[in-house]
Amino acid sequence: MEAGNEWTAVIIEDDPDVRDLIDIVLTQSGFKTVVAENGHLGVEAVRANNPLITTLDVNMPGMDGFAVAKRLREFSNTYLIMITALGDEIDVVQGFEAGADDYLVKPFRPRELRARADSMLRRPRSREDVPHGAADAPAPPPPPPAPTPEPEPEEESWAAAAARALSSGSGGTYSGAGKRRAAEPEAPAAAPPAPAAPPPAYQPPAPPQPAYEPPPATQPPAPHPPAQQPPQQPVYEPPPPAYQPPPQQPVYEPPPAQPAYQPAPAQPAYQPPPTQPVQPVQPAAPAYQAPAPAQPAASGGGWLRFNGLAVNPETRIATVNGAAVDLSRPEFDLLASLMETGRRVRSKADLVLTMRGQQYVTSYFVNEADKRSVEVHVANIRRKLGDDGATARFVETVKGVGFRMAETH
Repeated sequence: MEAGNEWTAVIIEDDPDVRDLIDIVLTQSGFKTVVAENGHLGVEAVRANNPLITTLDVNMPGMDGFAVAKRLREFSNTYLIMITALGDEIDVVQGFEAGADDYLVKPFRPRELRARADSMLRRPRSREDVPHGAADAPAPPPPPPAPTPEPEPEEESWAAAAARALSSGSGGTYSGAGKRRAAEPEAPAAAPPAPAAPPPAYQPPAPPQPAYEPPPATQPPAPHPPAQQPPQQPVYEPPPPAYQPPPQQPVYEPPPAQPAYQPAPAQPAYQPPPTQPVQPVQPAAPAYQAPAPAQPAASGGGWLRFNGLAVNPETRIATVNGAAVDLSRPEFDLLASLMETGRRVRSKADLVLTMRGQQYVTSYFVNEADKRSVEVHVANIRRKLGDDGATARFVETVKGVGFRMAETH
């Protein structure tokens, strides 16, 4: 790589921990990094810096990574690495179809990302898109290790742990859950051989020491003889029982033969008893009969009369005290039907069917609107007949049931 010519990498990532980790990896690889927090800023950063490598997340606010990749391929030939948590086959295929050169699933290993970036630099797209000498130049050496950081908290993301490890220069590897495994300690180097010791100076002989005699060995105590167990008495076992022959099974005896069926003697034919002369039944005394309710008096010519009210169903004429009353067809039918039944209570549903010309059966449906129309017609009849007093003169209301004719005066 020529002096003063820096490689540029754009990092498009919304997660700050992952963004810092990728920044450390690419910085150690010799890149000048430009970070962007969303897709729109990433497109502008690539357009302004013309980077050699671009890392791209998929799940970002606003424009997602697939749309950003398609937008970048409209004007840039940068090496595009998608780094995302989406690891399904359809997501990987969609990423490559959008224009990605490589696809890396989170959580990733920092050394693997650096190796993938170096592998791309060994196969440039075109000479004019790569800085002079970039394809043949080896990757720059990593920077010297930074001082050991302070103890980290117990809970941290995998990206923050990997970034802290790369910044400290440790050689540990990281699992997908973000927990660090300490690097295996290297074997210590062999110590140099010690110089030969000079010969000792002359020492006068030491005075004789009394011979040391070790104390006599102690004998282990004799084991105690085992306690004498009383002789076991023989257990009495009764002699086996003598052979007993099995009990004899009862011999099957067939039941006694039943006598043959004898038909019963024939019974004499039924003789009816002699008939007795029928006595004429004397009619009982008639029970008490309640007086029938007052009914409208019928006169000749089909007239129905009640308390000065006269109705002729044949000519459809109604008069009150001789004065004609103008009634509509439903009103006349209701009044004539009530006068025919007299004091018998007629329900509203029955009166609705009467106006329709139908019989009172369950197959016909009567709704609340029909019942209210009966109430309106009865009110009009009372008004036209002059029956507006506190006590009904012609048509009487039975609360909760219907209507009937009033009592005769």
